[in-house]
Amino acid sequence: MPVIGIKKSVIDRYMGRVYTQKEFEDLLFDYGLELDEVTSEKAAAQKEQSLTKDEDLSKLCDEEIYKIELPANRYDLLCIEGLSRALRIFRNEMEPPIYRRWGSSHYRHQIIIKPEVLSIRPYVVGAVLVGVKLDADSYASLIDLQDKLHQNICRKRTLVAIGTHDLDTVQGPFYYGAEKPADLKFKPLNRTKEYTAKEMMVLYSGDSHLKPYLPIIIDKERYPVIRDKNGIVLSMPPIINGEHTKIQLSTRNILIEVTATDLEKAKIVLNTIVSMFSQYTSNGTEDNASFLVEPVEVISVDGTKHEYPDLSDRLMVVNVKSINGRIGLNLKAEEMCSLLNKMSLKTQLHLKEKSQDLLEVRVPITRADILHECDVAEDVAIAYGFNRIEQQFPKSYTTGEPFPLNKLTDLLRYDIAAAGWTETLNFALCSRDDISVKLRKPDNLKQAVKISNPKTSEFQVARTSLLPGLLKALASNKDMPLPLRLFEIQDVVLKDLIADVGARNERRFCALYCGKSSGFEIIHGLLDRVMQLLGIKWTKDGTGYYIAACDDPTYLDGRCAEIIGPAGISLGRVGVLHPNVITAFGLALPISKETTAEADRTAKRKIDREEERLKATNRDMSMFKMKSMLAIGFAFTALLSTFSSIFEGRVVAKLPFTPISWIQGFSHRNLIGDDYTDCSFIFLYILCTMTLRQNLQKMLGFAPSRAMNRQSQPNFFGAAPSSANNFSYLR
Repeated sequence: MPVIGIKKSVIDRYMGRVYTQKEFEDLLFDYGLELDEVTSEKAAAQKEQSLTKDEDLSKLCDEEIYKIELPANRYDLLCIEGLSRALRIFRNEMEPPIYRRWGSSHYRHQIIIKPEVLSIRPYVVGAVLVGVKLDADSYASLIDLQDKLHQNICRKRTLVAIGTHDLDTVQGPFYYGAEKPADLKFKPLNRTKEYTAKEMMVLYSGDSHLKPYLPIIIDKERYPVIRDKNGIVLSMPPIINGEHTKIQLSTRNILIEVTATDLEKAKIVLNTIVSMFSQYTSNGTEDNASFLVEPVEVISVDGTKHEYPDLSDRLMVVNVKSINGRIGLNLKAEEMCSLLNKMSLKTQLHLKEKSQDLLEVRVPITRADILHECDVAEDVAIAYGFNRIEQQFPKSYTTGEPFPLNKLTDLLRYDIAAAGWTETLNFALCSRDDISVKLRKPDNLKQAVKISNPKTSEFQVARTSLLPGLLKALASNKDMPLPLRLFEIQDVVLKDLIADVGARNERRFCALYCGKSSGFEIIHGLLDRVMQLLGIKWTKDGTGYYIAACDDPTYLDGRCAEIIGPAGISLGRVGVLHPNVITAFGLALPISKETTAEADRTAKRKIDREEERLKATNRDMSMFKMKSMLAIGFAFTALLSTFSSIFEGRVVAKLPFTPISWIQGFSHRNLIGDDYTDCSFIFLYILCTMTLRQNLQKMLGFAPSRAMNRQSQPNFFGAAPSSANNFSYLR
C-alpha cells in the first residue's frame, strides 16, 4: 500500500482549519484511510540512521509529518491537493470541481509521432497548464506525485513515464521519435554539460535513483526522444528530462507529456496530474478561474488525430437494490445519491426511467478506480460509515470443504511423515539452470513458464520439477547428521496452450534420501508404501503398478527405473542421482559402503591404542603416588615422636590471635598458665606439616595445583568442563 508523508502545517493550510491529531485521524478513518505514523524529518533520519552527525541532523526540520496509508488504486489521493479536496468534499465543505478546456477550437500545441518509435514506446499523450502559480510546497508536491505514480500505476516507468516542462522555453509542434544513442546529445536535468545518450547510460549506472530505469531501453538500437520544432530536446523518456525545460517556481505554463506502452494507463496518469494541479491555473481574467486545462493534439503515424486529455465524466447506471444487497443496508435512492456526492461522484435519479431503483453516477477523471457497480457500492458503504453497518448472521449456514486433490495431499503428507520422512516447503520459482543444466536436461526450459522481470537469478522461471528444491534444501543442511529423508508434495507449473492462461498447475510428489549408501531400497520402500496408501497393487497386468529399467540423464546409468501405472501410464522415475547432478547443487559425491567401513575401522583401532596407552600410564602413576604417600607419612611420624619429647610442656610460639575454645585443647596442650595465645609444639607441628606436605607433593609432580583443581570441579549440571579433559599426567 502506498504511503505519503505531508507536513502538518501544509495539511492545515489546504484543509482550511487546524486539526488535532485525533480529529484528523478520525476523519481519515471515516473516509476509509489510515494515519500510519506521525514523525518528522529529523526523527525519520535518526530512525533510518541515514544521518549520524549532529550538524547534519540540525539541518533537518522538527515539524510533524503525517504519514498516511492509501489504497493502491486511489491515484488521486497521492498528493495533498487531491487528498484535501476529497476530504473537504466528504465533509460538505466544497463542491467537486469542474475541469474545463481552455483556449479556442484551434490547437496551439501538437505532438507528432514518428514511425521509428512505434516498436519501442508507441504512445504519447499531453496537456498544458496555463497561468500556473507554484510555491515551494506545491512544487515539491508536483515532483513527489510524479515519483509516486512512477512507482505505482506506471510500474517503475515500464508502462508509463511522465515529463513536465517549462512551455515558455520551447516552441511547438513537438516531435516524438527515436534516435541512435551516439547521435542523441543534450544536457540532462541538473547537469552542466552535454552528454550523448550512450554516455548517459554509463553516467547514470551509478545513480541510485535512475539506475533501475536504464534496462528499459538500454538494449534498444534507438532511444525515444521528444524535440521541439527547433530541435531542442525536451526529454529522453523514460530516463531523464532535459535541463533546458526545467520547471522553476517562476514557471507559468507547464507542458505535460506522458509516453507509454499502455495507452489506457497513460490517459489515467495524464488525467491525474492535470486534475490535481489545474487548481493552480488562471486564465488571467477578473474571475481568475481555475481548473483550466489546454488540450494537446497528438498526430499518429497514419495521420489520425486525437485530443488529450478527455475531461468529460464517465456515466454509469447502477441499481439501488443491488447496492443495498451488497452492503446489507436498506437505503433510499435519495439518501444514496447524497452519500455518493460526498465521495465526489455526482449522482441523481435516472433521467429517462425516473425510477427509484436506478441511479445515474457521473465518474470524474480523478476516479479511475470506479470500474463496476461494486466500486460504487464500496463508496456508499464508506460514506455511510462501516461502524454503522449492523453485524448480521448469514441467512444460510455453509461449511467449507477441501478440494479432493488437497484432501488426498494432506492424507499422504501425514502418512509419509509418520514413516519418518521430513516435509520441506520450497519456492515455486527457481533459476533456469536449476531445472535444465543442473538436472542435465536442457530441453526442460521449453515447458517452463518464464518470469519477464525477475528480481534475482534465483527466481527466473516457475519450477517444472520438485527435485531442484529438495536438492537445494539438502545443500543448506549439509551439517545435519545422516541419513536425511526429505519429501515435498506441491504444484509445478507447465505450459499448456489449451488452458486460458497458457499454463496449468500439476500436483507432484518427490522424495529424496541421502545417506552413506545410495539407499535405493529405502526409496523403493517409500514408493511401495505410497502405492499401498493409494490402493494400487504391484502387478504387471495393467491394473496395478511396477517398475522397469529406463535411461534418464538425471540419474546414474543403470540405476534408474520408470514407474509404470495402470493402463501403462508413466507415473514417474525412481533411482540414484547422477554425480554431476549432485555436485551441481553443491553436494558431495556419494561414498561407497566399503570405503566408509574401512575408514571407520582404521580410526577405531587408532582410538583403542591411545586408550590403552593412557590406561597404562594411569596405573603406573597410581602406584607411584601410593608409595610416595606412605614414605612421607612414615617420615613425618618419626619427626613428630622425636620433637614431641624435646618440646613437651614448653611454649614454642606466640599466636597472633586467641583460638576458639575447641581448638585450645591442641594449641595450649600441656602448657602452664591461662595465656591461650601460647602455642604448644603439637599445634605448631600440625600447622606446618599441612603446608609442607602439599608443597612436597607438588615438587614430586603428582599433586595437581589449586588452579587445576578449580578447573576440574564439576559445573552446575554435574559435569566437569571440557577444559578438564585436556589435563595430562605426562608433564
